[in-house]
Amino acid sequence: MAVTLTEDARDLLTFPVQIGPAKIRNRVFVAPHTTNFGQAGANLVTDRHLDYHRARARGGAGLIITEGIRVHPTSLRQLGLQAYSDDAVPGLTALTEAVHAEGAAIFAQILHTGRHSGDEHYGSWAPSPTPWATGAPVPHAMNAFDLETLVASYAATVERVIQAGFDGMEVHLGHGHLLHQFLSPVTNARGDGYGGDPASRLRLALEVLRTVHDVVAGRVALGVRLSADEFLPGGLGPEEMVDIIRRLLGEVPLDFLHVSHAAYIGTSSLSTQMADMSYGRAPFRHLPARFKQEFPELTVLAVCRLDTPETGAELLAAGEADLVGFARAHIAEPRLLRAYLDQDEPAPRTCIACNQGCNANLEAITPITCTVNPAVGRERQWDAAAAAPARPQDTVVVGGGPAGIEAATWLSRRGHRVRLVDAAPELGGQLREVVRVDGRDGFRILLDELLAELATTDVTVVLGRQVTATDLAAWDPDAVVLATGAHHDAPMPAYAGVRVLNPEDVLRDPTLAGSRAVVVDELGVWEASGVALHLAARGVDVDYVTPLAGFAPRVTVYSRLALGDQLAAAGVAVHPMSSIGVDDGLVTIIPTIGTDRIIRDGVKSIVQVRPRHARSALVEGLLASTWQGELHLVGDAFAPRTSQEAIYEGRAVAHIIGVDDPTIAAGLKVRAPYRYPRLALAVTR
Repeated sequence: MAVTLTEDARDLLTFPVQIGPAKIRNRVFVAPHTTNFGQAGANLVTDRHLDYHRARARGGAGLIITEGIRVHPTSLRQLGLQAYSDDAVPGLTALTEAVHAEGAAIFAQILHTGRHSGDEHYGSWAPSPTPWATGAPVPHAMNAFDLETLVASYAATVERVIQAGFDGMEVHLGHGHLLHQFLSPVTNARGDGYGGDPASRLRLALEVLRTVHDVVAGRVALGVRLSADEFLPGGLGPEEMVDIIRRLLGEVPLDFLHVSHAAYIGTSSLSTQMADMSYGRAPFRHLPARFKQEFPELTVLAVCRLDTPETGAELLAAGEADLVGFARAHIAEPRLLRAYLDQDEPAPRTCIACNQGCNANLEAITPITCTVNPAVGRERQWDAAAAAPARPQDTVVVGGGPAGIEAATWLSRRGHRVRLVDAAPELGGQLREVVRVDGRDGFRILLDELLAELATTDVTVVLGRQVTATDLAAWDPDAVVLATGAHHDAPMPAYAGVRVLNPEDVLRDPTLAGSRAVVVDELGVWEASGVALHLAARGVDVDYVTPLAGFAPRVTVYSRLALGDQLAAAGVAVHPMSSIGVDDGLVTIIPTIGTDRIIRDGVKSIVQVRPRHARSALVEGLLASTWQGELHLVGDAFAPRTSQEAIYEGRAVAHIIGVDDPTIAAGLKVRAPYRYPRLALAVTR
């Protein structure tokens, strides 16, 4: 099912634009985002970068802006990119050539991240010796030698980047990186000529931009990325940033302004930078609009949770920006613009802003991936899998959650005969429960798209049927995909006078929770926090109790910092490193450390968020049957995890069934299937 744009939106998005000397074929750009695809230990471009950006250029983007290219070793990330050495030039040249070959332009973002990242030997630089978050390492406060080195590093980096063939240069002044740290009174406590009053705090940024401008000398486009609002008490807001840009323009001519927001600091400001699904779509569009109004002569780039080309076209039509940027939306769908323009293209996958594969991996310093797009960062392997011939097979997919739907859809697309069977009266599995939670509506988008894609195939869907080993033996498929998910099979604890419930119980019927509830979190994922907020929004007094060291530790910090504010605003009392005891209807919250216990009277329910167990009995059940074939476990049927693993594994097994080439399974990192009948392995003594 193709997605269409109105003629006006199409015209707005596809109209070319000139930024300085750079010609951009349309108004859509891939916003800069860290991929962690760099060569470890050298911070150089790899084939993963080339394949990744080539796919997005081929998908129709007019411009790609790279992730931050570091100017000095004190700004290193283990898998990031640098141009402070000549070794970087060949890889950067290969990157520009790959993008240009697909008709897109490419700008380099250059930056020093400052206090929140640095090589373990070089350390990190900052204007003042203040960590970015409580408990983080104390950075080195830069002296005159360091400042001189920094400016020279920018100059050398810019020359290398131009030599590599980039069409433009974006100097990062925002997101709480080093130059922003100097600009902000929150992070700059210096008393010399580089701190204090606004003009002194601007001094380093001006020195860098003057130097960069002189090196560029009109050869490529030059602009800055800025945080229009730090969202910090005492920090820089739109008024201050407008004044800063006005001062900069009085000294250094610029071609464009890339308007973002937030600061890399241990508060909810950081969460706004990568706003998750709880924020809604385009929540910060007023910021680029303000700068377009103040600086109409400059090209203004807008970014953050625009999500779809339709939303981008709205900003262009309103005169709020000249180009619209999509980072996570392009991670989710490399064909983003092409899928909307070409009626023959399959419908695109929409970013759901879950922050799982992108930002959680960013935090963990591992290569990014995506819940809705398993091919991220492994485009070459997935292209090879798509091209590999498959012998048509009779297949049965048992289980209609995200793993099962994805497997069935792609098995059909690959030419196999597919029967999808689920015991429930409707497809969706655990996603049906997740979409009930307030603020998690992005998963509704995912579920709707999974079902829409399935509807375009020839898959036979059977609902309301519990599949047995006898059924499978009778159907006699060549391959079975077991996507039966996970469930709570352990008995619930029993407490006198207090109802004990699973999360899905109160999501289906919040009145079961009563007027006061205790949510006990044994997992540290979104589930418990989401349930607590869901109940609080319906007037329930909620205590969130977890034996873990902090609340929601397995939720990425880019979301968790805002989640903490949301829990506080909802009146949810949070008790980390605690357990509960129940006696005669009274619930006692018991801290792991200390003796200050809290007694809650009137608790009507305890919502126990606890591990589920894989529902995979058919693996053993089939051993007693006469069936011969291969069985693949996917998603939670292998082990309870997230929708990200479910969708990856569902699609991956669909690409190896009927394929004789073993390199395909190896490239996709797919587990080997179980083969029936089971042959006893010889044991050598």
